[in-house]
Amino acid sequence: EGEGYQDWEGTHVSVKAKRRIRIYSFAQGMSAQARADLVRAATREFQILEGIEHPGILKVLDFKEMDLGPALIFEHQPEAQRLDHYLREHGAALSVDVRLHLLRRLAEILKYAHGKHLYHRALCPQSILIRAPGVRLPSLQIMNWQTAARAGSSAVTTIRTAGTQHIEDYVEDPATVYLAPEAGYADLTPGPHLDVFSLGAIAYHLFAGQLPAASALELRSRLLASRGLRVSDVLDGAGKNLQDLIQLSTHPDVSHRITTVEEFLEYLDEVEDELTAPEREATVDPSIAKAGDRLEGGL
Repeated sequence: EGEGYQDWEGTHVSVKAKRRIRIYSFAQGMSAQARADLVRAATREFQILEGIEHPGILKVLDFKEMDLGPALIFEHQPEAQRLDHYLREHGAALSVDVRLHLLRRLAEILKYAHGKHLYHRALCPQSILIRAPGVRLPSLQIMNWQTAARAGSSAVTTIRTAGTQHIEDYVEDPATVYLAPEAGYADLTPGPHLDVFSLGAIAYHLFAGQLPAASALELRSRLLASRGLRVSDVLDGAGKNLQDLIQLSTHPDVSHRITTVEEFLEYLDEVEDELTAPEREATVDPSIAKAGDRLEGGL
């Protein structure tokens, strides 16, 4: 269940195929304006995903008008699990390799989406599916695109599908700690900056093992105090490259933030080298060396 909608598992009566049915439900006594807002959100989510074909983006199959409200039909994998639930159950036991894998896959999906001028703008663990939670290196899918924006194919075209100006109205409270401070600006233009921030906040959760903040208010306070999230404040021995990746992608000032997902991936390459480098061999000073000790230079 999300803001304004419920997801149900549906089974086709003939072929028995499983589908995710998202119903933007009309509540009893709901005003005409509120109904129109729900229809607009459902229509936006359907239109925004039209023509998007990528295994990392949950595919929308159809749009239906019903008495209960508008409904979207998505592909569905019954064993899939939301990332926030997955981290709650398995986060403490995840190896560095798995954490790096999840972050890289997520960034690569966003790189594809941004290449199509598609920006999620409200990315959070609640909007990410782990397709096969039981495997060591699972694949991911991003869903919940009702706040998204999709621009034209060139700099001179107008926005094809404008995102909502009120992102916070479509995001559950626990998810607001992954949103950039500027997400609430009414004049926000499409671009990668919101998704880059959310990537950094999710990276913080993956490696620190905890939420970026307890509330949106606390998040703003931490960002202002540290100029971005500092994983070293809660993680002993955090490397410089990991610190830089998270802090620079969550910088509250967009002009100082990592600019694109491509740049984020470049920083991630350095983090991977840092975290997976073999341990340096212990050596001793030759003046105190004993039989069997190792010296600098491989002696």
